[in-house]
Amino acid sequence: MEAPTTIRDFIDAVSNADGDTAEMLVTEDATFRLPGGKVLPPGLDGARAFAALHTESNGNKPSVELLDAESTSNDRWLASLRFSSLFLETGEMSFDFVVGGVFTVDGDRISTLEAFPSYEEAVAATRD
Repeated sequence: MEAPTTIRDFIDAVSNADGDTAEMLVTEDATFRLPGGKVLPPGLDGARAFAALHTESNGNKPSVELLDAESTSNDRWLASLRFSSLFLETGEMSFDFVVGGVFTVDGDRISTLEAFPSYEEAVAATRD
């Protein structure tokens, strides 16, 4: 089963550091949990903050790409994502690895995003 358009569009918006679009794709009380226990502000502000993490900085441009997603319940999705960063001056990758994400979708909006430093950790979280 293909990931909902909402998730695909959100990942594209975040990768492009497009906070305007990212905020349109989340619920007003959406939660965002990042690795290391970091929590972003809830709702629209959190979507903007998450997108801002992917802006060009110090000559690098981080990006994220959806590799695969599978439904773990009616509203919960497990995703594998390629997280990378490009040195803008040389065009070389500074890093490139697969991370995991668990999304909860409420209608046509994301209500929860839990990001994990690896796909395996995201898989384990869906079993808890």
